[in-house]
Amino acid sequence: MRADDAVEAIAEVVPETPAAGTGFVIDEIELKGFMRYLTKTDPPIRFPEKFTVITGKTGAGKSSILDAITFALYKSTTRTDPPANATIDAICRPGGYVRVAFRHGDTRFEVKRGFTTKKEPYLELSRDGEAIGGSIPEREHAIRDLLGLDYAGFTNSTFVRQEEMKDLGSQRGSDRLQIFQKLFRLETFERAQARSKERHDEIDGHVESQEREIATRAERVSKLPDLVTGLKALEVEGSRSAARAAGLAREAESTGARVRELESKHSQYLKADASIVQHTKRVVDIERRIAEVAADAETTERLKAEISIFEDETKGYEELEEEGDRLRDLQQHHQLRMKDREAVFQRRQEFLAEHERKLKQMSEKLFGTERRIAELRTDVSKEQAFDLLRSEGALGERIARIEKEVAWLAGQADLVKDLGLERRKAGILLERVQSDVSKINEDSFLLSELRRQIDEAKDEIRSVSETKTARLAEFDVQLESVDRDIARIGFTDDARKRLGEVRDSLGKMKPKRDALEVAKRKLRASGDASKLLEDLKAQGETARKDLTAAEAALAGLKADEDSYELAKADLERLQGELSDARAAASRTEGLLAERRRAIAELEEDKRRNADAVAKLESMLQEREVLAVLKDQVFHKKGVVMYAVHQLLPGLQIEASKNLGDLTDGRFSKIRLETYEEGKGHGIRILVEGVDGRWHDVGEFSGGEKTQINAALRFAIARELASMPQVGRTYARMKTLFIDEGDLGSLDTEASRDLFVQKLFKMGEFFDKVILITHLTEVAEKFPGRIRISMTPEQESRVEYLS
Repeated sequence: MRADDAVEAIAEVVPETPAAGTGFVIDEIELKGFMRYLTKTDPPIRFPEKFTVITGKTGAGKSSILDAITFALYKSTTRTDPPANATIDAICRPGGYVRVAFRHGDTRFEVKRGFTTKKEPYLELSRDGEAIGGSIPEREHAIRDLLGLDYAGFTNSTFVRQEEMKDLGSQRGSDRLQIFQKLFRLETFERAQARSKERHDEIDGHVESQEREIATRAERVSKLPDLVTGLKALEVEGSRSAARAAGLAREAESTGARVRELESKHSQYLKADASIVQHTKRVVDIERRIAEVAADAETTERLKAEISIFEDETKGYEELEEEGDRLRDLQQHHQLRMKDREAVFQRRQEFLAEHERKLKQMSEKLFGTERRIAELRTDVSKEQAFDLLRSEGALGERIARIEKEVAWLAGQADLVKDLGLERRKAGILLERVQSDVSKINEDSFLLSELRRQIDEAKDEIRSVSETKTARLAEFDVQLESVDRDIARIGFTDDARKRLGEVRDSLGKMKPKRDALEVAKRKLRASGDASKLLEDLKAQGETARKDLTAAEAALAGLKADEDSYELAKADLERLQGELSDARAAASRTEGLLAERRRAIAELEEDKRRNADAVAKLESMLQEREVLAVLKDQVFHKKGVVMYAVHQLLPGLQIEASKNLGDLTDGRFSKIRLETYEEGKGHGIRILVEGVDGRWHDVGEFSGGEKTQINAALRFAIARELASMPQVGRTYARMKTLFIDEGDLGSLDTEASRDLFVQKLFKMGEFFDKVILITHLTEVAEKFPGRIRISMTPEQESRVEYLS
């Protein structure tokens, strides 16, 4: 096997290329019976804004939304992944489902996955409202082709989880390398290495097997000379056996000719013997039949007597049967109309019950509204409040105007006196109005609404009462109509009693009637016994004459039959000896064929051994190529580290920019480098501190480490989003979910603000950026806000804050 062939065999682990697209943009999610989302999320969870935050306490069900997305698209979640290993039916109840709607370019897709109430799984897929057919596996394949990603690739490209950001800053470089491999799907090369090792071990086993096979064939080929010598002795023995068989065949042919000459006489003898047997049997049968017919004649007379008795006992049966049929028809019509009456009456009772229920509900609503009015802190309605406020303003203006006029007319005592009186009157009115205005509060608006509700409730009660009267009249008309039909049918108590009597009479007469019919059939079948008896006696006499003639013919053929038996016995003896001779010759011929076949097989083994040696040489070469692949090419020190080295420079530049944004320029340089760690490899993360020196990420505080981890993870997210579509592993994603993001470790509001600003900048590369967090002060900065809460019944509920 050439090296190119080995690489081609390993390449089966690389996913095939999907169709090009513009990326996955989430629109809405609808859940029911999934995780803690027991009831349907109505309306669905929508993401109309470019930036959305999902808030709620820990355990409320925020991260379950991410599991819902991957459940619908891939039938996988973090709960079903190791080490949790939960089953799908444990997280989605019977009758539950998840529906995910997303855009891919200008096309809208919907995926709905769940279980029926009978626990049967289903998957629905539609494009712009048009269903896409196929089985569940075919639709799952269509989803993977559409997204261009498998489950792991989708979660790496679309979700930024808190544990990933923490692991990037772990103390062990090998852990960091594992995160890089997971995010960039470099574990593909580990699978290729494992496949190479499998193939290497397989070829190694084939080599050992081939060597043993070559040795085994060589041992068999060494017996070839002895087999050739034994072949000649078998050929001589075969010639002698063939000659003896030919002599016996000639003798058997002569005896067979004598037997064939006597076969005509033998046939006549057999016919005569068979004729005697046949005539004897016929004589016996006729004598037995004569005895039976004599007995049947007596039975016929008895049947006639029984028929006469049964006819007397069943007289009038047909008339009773007709009367019973007529009464049963009346009874059936009567029962049907009674059922109709019962149905009408039942509907009337149900209507009355429903009316009482509605009336009770409306009364309770009316009384409740009146109680609410009594509990209000004011008796001033909205309309009265507006009138009082207008009056208060007008009186205030009036007093102010009088004050001005008093000042203007200070020298005219009479007018000033009149104005003083008018001012006191206006003051008194103002005090009264202000007393009423003090009663105005927020309940004034509620009072007007409650009074309106009371009027509507009273109108509704009047309407329901009027409807009741009309409906009861309709039911009474229907009942009267059914009662008239029942009376017309006329199935009275006397008719019911008569039907019972007829049934009893028919029940008693029915067995006798059946017995009468049976007796008549037997009588018709028996026929005239006397004439039949005479015919049978004549047939018996003829049969005895035929038997005597057959016995005489058999006696004349006895001598020829004895000669035939002797010749046949001699022929059978010769045929047995001939069969034994032929069997011996056949055995010898078989041994000859077996010996020739064995010689041919050994000669073939000799040729195949030469081919096997050449094949062994080819397998040794393939084993050597596979050893290079598994130990050098696909090993971590090979292609994996090469890929990491290609990624690190770009990530290093982007992460440094991100860190500068997240720390407001306090830290702005990150260096990523690989190194050997024991028998493995790792990635070292170094950051230039405020002292101008490079420090390992583990030396920084919790909040600083979070900023460094976020800078690097955001750089990775952008790299994944910007990668060209080269196979399913790297499809373009336009939606980014950040699960918590370790924001709790950022100890200042300024650092959290910078984190949020950086998320908003990620909008340059993603159509939708969605943050999941429990920090309410962070959530207030997002235009789209969704809150997830847990009810006392442990059910997740969705609330839209903006």
